[in-house]
Amino acid sequence: MPVGRHSASGRRTSVRSSSRRRRDPARAGLRVEPVTPSTESRRDHVRRRSHGDVLERARMARRRKHVVMGCGLTVLIAIVAAAVFGSVWVGGLNKRMADSATISDEVTEVLKAAEPERRDDPFYMLIMGVDARELGEESRSDTLIVARIDPPQNRVTMLSIPRDTRVDIPGHGTTKINAAHAYGGPALAIETVSELTGLPISHYAEVNFAGFKQIVDALGGVTVDVPEDIYDMKAANHVEAAARLEQGVQYLDGAHALTFVRSRQFPEGDLQRIRNQQTFFKAVLVEMQKPANLLRLPSAIEAVADAMYTDLSVGDMLRIANQMKGMDPDDLETVTMPGTPQTIGGGSYIVIDDDAFSEMLARIEAGERAEPLPEEPPTLLPGDVTVTVRNGAGIEGVASEAAAALTGSGFAVGEVGNADQFVYDETLVVYSGEDSSAADLVVSKLDRGRVVQSRGMYSFSTDVLVVVGKDWRATEAATGQ
Repeated sequence: MPVGRHSASGRRTSVRSSSRRRRDPARAGLRVEPVTPSTESRRDHVRRRSHGDVLERARMARRRKHVVMGCGLTVLIAIVAAAVFGSVWVGGLNKRMADSATISDEVTEVLKAAEPERRDDPFYMLIMGVDARELGEESRSDTLIVARIDPPQNRVTMLSIPRDTRVDIPGHGTTKINAAHAYGGPALAIETVSELTGLPISHYAEVNFAGFKQIVDALGGVTVDVPEDIYDMKAANHVEAAARLEQGVQYLDGAHALTFVRSRQFPEGDLQRIRNQQTFFKAVLVEMQKPANLLRLPSAIEAVADAMYTDLSVGDMLRIANQMKGMDPDDLETVTMPGTPQTIGGGSYIVIDDDAFSEMLARIEAGERAEPLPEEPPTLLPGDVTVTVRNGAGIEGVASEAAAALTGSGFAVGEVGNADQFVYDETLVVYSGEDSSAADLVVSKLDRGRVVQSRGMYSFSTDVLVVVGKDWRATEAATGQ
């Protein structure tokens, strides 16, 4: 019998017999008439029934009013239930998540020195996905993620370390980082990642593939935008029904989600798989913010307890979840250690780009984005754009009209004259080079014209050339300008 559950036979029950509570089966469902005759008039009867209907409608209105509040209180109810049955349920969950005493001592020793000074300070956690049939089995880590959890800023940064990263494992020499877990379990994996990154890892969590499926199923599945078709029997643990995923938005159960996060059958191999894992984590965050999924909280906690080894207690996880409540999915940043694939001694490795990695780690430690957002180009204004205007229609005055319209919109108009030929049926807005933004701005302000790249066919020294076509006057009449 699982820890933390009561057997019905272990409870003492007491049943009071009462003749008033017994019902004769032969009389069940029969209408019982009053013992004494009623003296109620028909008018009083109608009035009483009407009053009763009003009260019933009021009760229903109050009930509807509180439905939304009830959804919001679901988490609170779950926590209260945990408090009521805390000595059994929460204690049992803690025990199921704990590792054996020997490994726990080793892990604790590695983590203890990295504990943050205050409870609400940002901290680092190593998340490991292990390719093992049994949780705790010595095997290679298939996934390594260092998460920086920042409650004050309500942000999480997840740094993925490729499994083939070439590193020095203490006591075992230079090899792939995923071997650390096989050599020394989570303790050596944590030590290796700490030395590699220089980050103080104070918590860890370890999940195997079978447990991953249980957790996803307990959440009721996850909606993911699959970037391309996948067919991978190995990633699906040779389960044909779960091996195939189609490109596009899919609702994945645990088996298909495992295929999605495990598959390496891509041109970029493990790097694309890491991107899929990062996509999946963001999708989980979105899924958990749906009100309907609050009802799955108890079963999700049960699945986590059975599928995860971690130094965190249930209380710790609830506290962290409460601190991060309402986190925007945009505040979950997922990045990958910078490196390049190389073949060394016949083995395939990811070799770290030391300079780029050092810069990334410095930003993470400072609480900044690991990868700064690209700077938006400065806003282009009409006054920043110089324009040449030429009459290509052969209609008197159209070039001057176009120049006046451009000047009125704020553009810096230079030369105004005739084109070499009056053969242009439509107005063209011509630009040179690769950037069409200035020409696009001109078209947006004139509300007419077709953007064309010069490709050496037009001669002008300004940013943009406007060749006024025969459609100019027709457009003027149509728009009433």
